[in-house]
Amino acid sequence: MSTRASNLDLRMVQQFLAVAETLSFRKAAEQMHMAQPPLSQAIMRLESLLQARLFERSPRGVRLTPAGEVFKMEAVRLLNQASRALERTQRAGRGELGTVHVGFIGPAMIALLPKVILAFRERFAGVDLALHEGSSMQVAGMINSDTVDIGFLVTPAELAPDVETEVIVVDTLVAVLPAGHRLSGASCIRLEDLADDAFVLFSAQGVPTLSSRIASLCRQAGFEPRIAQEAVQISTVLGLAAGGLGVSILPGSIGAMATGAVVCKPIVADAELLRVKIHAAYRPDRLSDAAHAFLMTARLHADRP
Repeated sequence: MSTRASNLDLRMVQQFLAVAETLSFRKAAEQMHMAQPPLSQAIMRLESLLQARLFERSPRGVRLTPAGEVFKMEAVRLLNQASRALERTQRAGRGELGTVHVGFIGPAMIALLPKVILAFRERFAGVDLALHEGSSMQVAGMINSDTVDIGFLVTPAELAPDVETEVIVVDTLVAVLPAGHRLSGASCIRLEDLADDAFVLFSAQGVPTLSSRIASLCRQAGFEPRIAQEAVQISTVLGLAAGGLGVSILPGSIGAMATGAVVCKPIVADAELLRVKIHAAYRPDRLSDAAHAFLMTARLHADRP
């Protein structure tokens, strides 16, 4: 910015426009609630700053010079831009503008995020949401690298020391059986009754937390699951089970996606092992106002005991 431009303040521009629009120093002074001599002096300072005459003064009145006509158009734009800058800055300060990057695992999109996104967009329509899906391990990496502002994942996960977590959703693992399975009519499932079945499960490499949890449940029931197929995305695991490749164990919220090709049944097992806690993870000191507003919206829609 040039020195001259930095010396130009909005008050000077408003004073100029008052004269330019009324073509009268007296009327402009009344409009600006000031005496006429100080207004005349302000216009002279503005002309000196711009190094151009803005008005032709004569006994018959005042008219704009060609330079004045140009500055009038630019002055209107300048004030409009200043007003817009003020309004947008205030909205950003209230969390109503900007972009929020959200990382999430599949179960979070089923159990939580649709209602959070809907409520957030109704309240903060000017904020863009950038959604990034991955496994808990991948979402943890997004948070650690500041790729996302907030991540929804299952712990434990390798998170940086300054990342805070809080439980947002508590889900329960259920047995997912192909519709024609011999136990599809049962009210609940004991895992030992599935010992001879093929399983479609989360990949141990891609989804280590839930994979190890399910393996522990099977071992507690006295068997190692015979894995027919592994996948990372919950929708893929559900689809493979629906296709008859095997039974599965998934978060209960999957019932919202289940078709007639599968049935979801409660499991009789250790309640703590069956419980799946989805956490919100974030760096508190790096949350923008918009990101903080999204976190608050998630808290309002939290499903936890």
